[in-house]
Amino acid sequence: MQTTAARIDDRGFRDWIVYSAVATVVSVLLILADPYPGFARTALSAAIVLALFPVYWFLARPSLAGVRLNSLRAWLYVVLATVGYLVALGLNETANVALFVLSPQIFLLLGTLPAALAIVVVNVAGVVLRLLRDALGPTDLLQLLALTILIIVVSIWFSNRIISVTRESSERGKLIERLREQQLEIAELSERQGAATERERIAREMHDTLAQGFTSIVTLGHAARAELETDPAAASRHLELMTETAQENLQESRRIIAALTPVRLESSSLDRALQRVTARFAEESGVPATFGTDGEPRTAPPAVEVVALRVVQEALANVRKHAAAAEVSVRLGYRPAELVLTVADDGAGFDPDAPRDGYGLDGMAARVAEVGGRFELRSGPGEGTMLTATLPASAEEAS
Repeated sequence: MQTTAARIDDRGFRDWIVYSAVATVVSVLLILADPYPGFARTALSAAIVLALFPVYWFLARPSLAGVRLNSLRAWLYVVLATVGYLVALGLNETANVALFVLSPQIFLLLGTLPAALAIVVVNVAGVVLRLLRDALGPTDLLQLLALTILIIVVSIWFSNRIISVTRESSERGKLIERLREQQLEIAELSERQGAATERERIAREMHDTLAQGFTSIVTLGHAARAELETDPAAASRHLELMTETAQENLQESRRIIAALTPVRLESSSLDRALQRVTARFAEESGVPATFGTDGEPRTAPPAVEVVALRVVQEALANVRKHAAAAEVSVRLGYRPAELVLTVADDGAGFDPDAPRDGYGLDGMAARVAEVGGRFELRSGPGEGTMLTATLPASAEEAS
């Protein structure tokens, strides 16, 4: 049995204080309404019952942490309350209504078994007091004993039941409070996860757009510098491409800030945007690149089209930087429920299982997975590279 655990919390204790106050006032009024032994004895009996309430408040409430079971203060109050009750009962028999106050208090302060024994002692002491004061016949004695047993049983059952309900209510309140705290914690974690996801998205956007654009500008700058004296016309063309790329990068940076649709998709369809990206790659890199479609072109969810555009941009950027390819092919297939995007080159290839330092391939795979698609990569040293992105063609299937 626990001897230091609180049976109820402070909120439950305040409820019992209210109950004790109301029950005490009602008991005092009932005692005063039956002054058969005389007004003085009745008034004194009522005063004793009334005085038990402040004693309970100051003595049985050791701290704001709650009432402690079987503590010294708890036992001291039970003893004082028992003595006071018996004195009040000796002055006026109606004082037995104070058991409605005393019995729950005993169960509140003591463990179940000590509380039950204390209630038995209080009631038996009342019977002994009655026998010492009055000469009772066999019938009256039998009635008194039967009534006392009934009071003991009802008091124990009623008090223990109420305390149990109060304790369950208190525990339920604590559980609700813990759930609220967990909900706040979950909301905070979700907010942090959302912020991390947004940072990752912006990082991918910058890698797939701005970083590639700056790489193109640097490459074109080197080419233009080498051609200034030998081929001014080619240098001029490269400078125009540099200007156009810089303008697109500026628009992309504004678009990232505003979280709008990619610039190339604002005024054209996906297949035309991919065709322009492929043509730009061929013009800048000098590597022949073709674009083709399979099936009837149609509009896909904006998020899917953005992923398709970014995959092609990143794939062509990887070809330019690493593949040393002689030819590149980009194809967009329109299936009933899917878009199949394929980028293939005949370059140096690589081992897909080897550790990678770059972010491009992982970023492409992450983008495709975010919209519920599948990303496949096939390559090998000297065998070229082919990547395939299968994307959902409807908003219901895109996650």
